[in-house]
Amino acid sequence: MDSPGFRDYVDVVAARYADDPNFVYPDVSLLKGIISGRATYLRRGRARPFSVRDDRGGRPVAFCVAFVDPGLQQKTGQATGSIGFFEALDTDAARTALDAACAWLAGEGVSEVWAPFNANPYYQMGAREDHFDEPPFIGCSHSPSSTRDFLRDAGFDLVNRYLNFEIDLASRPWERFGDPDGIGLRPASRLHFRREVLTYVHMHNAAFRTVWGEVEISDAEALQILMRSRLAIDPRLFQFATREGADVGFVLCMPDLPGVLAPLHAPLTSARGVRKLVAVRKRARRAGLLSLAVAPERQGEGIGTALVAAACRAAAGMGFDHFEYALVAENNGPSCATASRFGGRVGRTFGIYRALI
Repeated sequence: MDSPGFRDYVDVVAARYADDPNFVYPDVSLLKGIISGRATYLRRGRARPFSVRDDRGGRPVAFCVAFVDPGLQQKTGQATGSIGFFEALDTDAARTALDAACAWLAGEGVSEVWAPFNANPYYQMGAREDHFDEPPFIGCSHSPSSTRDFLRDAGFDLVNRYLNFEIDLASRPWERFGDPDGIGLRPASRLHFRREVLTYVHMHNAAFRTVWGEVEISDAEALQILMRSRLAIDPRLFQFATREGADVGFVLCMPDLPGVLAPLHAPLTSARGVRKLVAVRKRARRAGLLSLAVAPERQGEGIGTALVAAACRAAAGMGFDHFEYALVAENNGPSCATASRFGGRVGRTFGIYRALI
């Protein structure tokens, strides 16, 4: 077991996905921050990366990061930890990396481990369960079926799933719904994007306080995550619901850039990734709903439905022909019901696995 650097992760990923034409690098900004010690996440949580090398040439053959998040523990009421950024080339290497991560977590007082779970849902989570022959959808993980096998072999069992609901924009589902009385809609402001991000995160934290797997994040974390995405977010796809001048809900969507970036065997935040992004972002034909929230005191008033309708209408008007309501926890009844009202059908699914240690 080595003291890993970012290069270890890159080498494992390069070997594992060398022949995968659909691979697109995930957001690795958190991972780089963990390794360097500069991640905003480390102000409230703890993390340790692990790398496994083979016995012959010393090449990296597995990688993962163990996380201890007090916010997640408060949510679950358990001594919960997680393992993310998990990649491996074979069963033995995977088992060695997972065992080492679990041993460290046990030493940190953890008794229950979730995987794959990159600290919180903002940084992707879940083992892909289907659609292996397609590029990853925006915000979603991409992994071969062997990831599930590695986890099961190491003693992990499925605990929950995240679902993507496919919505047919050609059927114009938004036309079935009117706007609730007294509710207005406004696009996010690029000029005041920092303020919009803070409004977003405060409302998200409040609305998702009881939703499985969701962890409250700080203002600094939200700014670190979303300010980098401001050029990829079209204000027509990032809208707020208002009542009497106050924001009471939001919907955040983005073009499905991974679908047009594959194959790009370099992080999106690299110089090569940025050049590719600028060149192809207008070719995206799909859009994804990544986050939807309504202020707790306004839930049940039809505001969430109005926001999804607005997002579908905007996406269709921008020429997108495919729309997915992404990463809905299987046990999140209200969000599943909202997706169903728009004719959403479950497409991609992502499994979260758990081990007791």
